[in-house]
Amino acid sequence: MFQRVKELADGGKRFLVTTHIDPDGDAVGSAFATAFALTELGKDAFVYMRDPVPYRYQFLPAPPNVVHEIPDGPFDAVFAVDCGNFHRVGDGYERIGQMGPVVNIDHHDTNEAFGQINILDARASSTAELLYLIIKALDVTFNHAIAINLYTGVFTDTGSFRYDNTSARAFAICQEMTSYGVVPSMVATEIYESHPKERFVLWCQVLATLETYHGDKVALVTVTRDMFERTGTSREYTDGFVETLKEMKGLEVAALLREIGDHRYKISMRSKGSIDVAGVGRVFGGGGHRKAAGCVIEGAMDDVKKRLIEALNA
Repeated sequence: MFQRVKELADGGKRFLVTTHIDPDGDAVGSAFATAFALTELGKDAFVYMRDPVPYRYQFLPAPPNVVHEIPDGPFDAVFAVDCGNFHRVGDGYERIGQMGPVVNIDHHDTNEAFGQINILDARASSTAELLYLIIKALDVTFNHAIAINLYTGVFTDTGSFRYDNTSARAFAICQEMTSYGVVPSMVATEIYESHPKERFVLWCQVLATLETYHGDKVALVTVTRDMFERTGTSREYTDGFVETLKEMKGLEVAALLREIGDHRYKISMRSKGSIDVAGVGRVFGGGGHRKAAGCVIEGAMDDVKKRLIEALNA
């Protein structure tokens, strides 16, 4: 598969890189690293992200052509990184899929293999880990911009090396990235210790909604559009909330319900027990990893909670 990507890269000139809506550290880092690698090869690379880069990742060096409106094609290839399903790119994904052969690079258990080329490995800690191997295969010379983006992808998707997906290779990649000037303490400070005050005001309101079920094995909190309005915040301010909830002793699953429309809720789940939350996500048309997954459920809030709790207890 790496050889097919190399042939595309060597033979093409104009490329599009895209990733999922509501991007996290692996999505941003993987997309930016891919674009920088293509630029190092003398190619023109555009990065399409429907949503702005979240504040906690704005310290990352960004390639020159980052756009938030779908650019005009065609392209010699479209690199979709960290997307379990192509529709996660956002509205217009069908159009993007017709702009060139799609190279699907991802590590989610539930990836639908939607590309003409699919480089998938659920054992990888992150998409950034897979891109490290691809960039090596492309004979790209690493630099600080590529390195800090890859480091951030691995660092965040392993939960700062706390999750089960942390591996020897993940450590080795991050160690190598420090040789290109990445300073781990700086990255950690930017991501985890540089939140605006409003995030803490929002967390107080969200934490007040805490509910537990099944003998305190399952906990969930809710964030509404009204909370965002009252605190002057947005979705990106909730990043990390569900991970914080997971710190509760004895808990098996933490869940965050975020209101995204009338009778429509985005569910983020984290497991630290035997429950496969990716399987739960699939029940509602979502997916992810065994211990980190999401979905969207429609209905009144109480009904959404009931259906989710029942699925977690199945």
